[in-house]
Amino acid sequence: MVMNRLEISISSEVGNIVKVESFIETFTTCFGLSSKLFGKISLSVIEAVNNAILAGNKQDVNKQVTVTAEKEDDRLRVTVADEGEGFDYTHIPDPTDPDNLDRVTGRGLYLMKTLSDEIVFENNGATVTLVFNL
Repeated sequence: MVMNRLEISISSEVGNIVKVESFIETFTTCFGLSSKLFGKISLSVIEAVNNAILAGNKQDVNKQVTVTAEKEDDRLRVTVADEGEGFDYTHIPDPTDPDNLDRVTGRGLYLMKTLSDEIVFENNGATVTLVFNL
């Protein structure tokens, strides 16, 4: 079993998303991932980081968001962890439901669930792992 692991930590400022974008390019290149996967990975990881900065750490620059990418045989696991309280991930409204179309929140998690092959919440929702089959 070949295992590759890369990690980055950023302070909770929206401007640091550009560092995460660069990190995604780095690990997809290092792990030799296909370009067709790049869009799915990039969009869902950036969404997770954005949620961690805004909702998890509430843009507190003294709090970190850590992104870990691990390639394990035919799977990629990307974990995004913040230092917030977490949230109730068991009740995520479906943004495609007509009652929710005008809601501002909830689309990011829906996107992450749709684009990844598996999503795992830990630490009361303060840690999310996106799993992609390669």
